[in-house]
Amino acid sequence: MGKMSAKTPQNKDFIISKWFALVQDIFGAVAFILAIFQGITLLIPAKIFLVISGVILVVEYISSYYKSVFFDKGHRIRETGLIDNSFNEKRIPNYNSELYYNNDSIPKEEIKLLANIHENSLFTSRIAEKMSLKYYFSSAIAFSFFVIKLFMSGMDDYSSLLLSFIVSSSLFDRAIKLNSLKKSSEEVYEKIIETCNMYEKCSVKTSMILPRIIEVLLLYENAIFESKIILSKKNFCKLNSSLSKEWFDIRNSYLIYESQKEEK
Repeated sequence: MGKMSAKTPQNKDFIISKWFALVQDIFGAVAFILAIFQGITLLIPAKIFLVISGVILVVEYISSYYKSVFFDKGHRIRETGLIDNSFNEKRIPNYNSELYYNNDSIPKEEIKLLANIHENSLFTSRIAEKMSLKYYFSSAIAFSFFVIKLFMSGMDDYSSLLLSFIVSSSLFDRAIKLNSLKKSSEEVYEKIIETCNMYEKCSVKTSMILPRIIEVLLLYENAIFESKIILSKKNFCKLNSSLSKEWFDIRNSYLIYESQKEEK
């Protein structure tokens, strides 16, 4: 029984995107700490504080822009790898996509695509759930500091600035997007389960479920693209063995995947 490989052609672009996301997080944290410090001490002259805040916001904006640019490049490569693996094509040179997906035993291309999306949605929902906890925890701490500051000095200019940093921060935004990605991938997973059950109960032809396969493909890819979230490699490695085992058990329990192997 194999495991998903963490090495993919999109890694380079995704790593660069993650670095820009990290820069965004760091400057967001600096802005937050600076607003607290200034609100309590008033040591920094107002004009200098505004200039520093402006520079931080510009850096955050540039980081956010390039994070999205490199994510989009990596996402296009990832989509190509998914289609190549499902339809036995080779548009990405020197890359064996069978090391990433675990469904090479399914010969029928449309069903293999369904299995790949099924596997992806399982991994994505679990990893996104694991990742979101950290971002919600960080956001809760930040909001707690804001409430303390509010009780200490009321809703002054620095409290307003602090609140705007919390609401617009990449940490808060990422927590919401991770939760949305989790729910979307769970929805895709459930729709695929419905398709698998329909195949078993009604003995439908593959051509009849093709629209459903296209639907879940679009739902999953749109969810990934809209979130612009790169799943944590650390969490992937932690969950890889257990999720791979769970996926094999799921795949072997559905006739739609098993019958294709028998026809091979």
